[in-house]
Amino acid sequence: MNAFDALHAAPAEVREAALDLLDAVSAPLTGRQLVTALRHGGLGLLEARRVARSLRKLDIIAVSKR
Repeated sequence: MNAFDALHAAPAEVREAALDLLDAVSAPLTGRQLVTALRHGGLGLLEARRVARSLRKLDIIAVSKR
């Protein structure tokens, strides 16, 4: 059983909670939020702005720390 089948087979309240969580973590970041996240990752302000501007052109689903 894959994840999609498991979600489909789950009780309604579990499915709703899982979908709410997916919505929360997959919501797009604003430019300012992206710059802030990059700065917390160690980039300076100007570099974070440049990287954020470049990243907005890509369809990225998730980014996480190593």
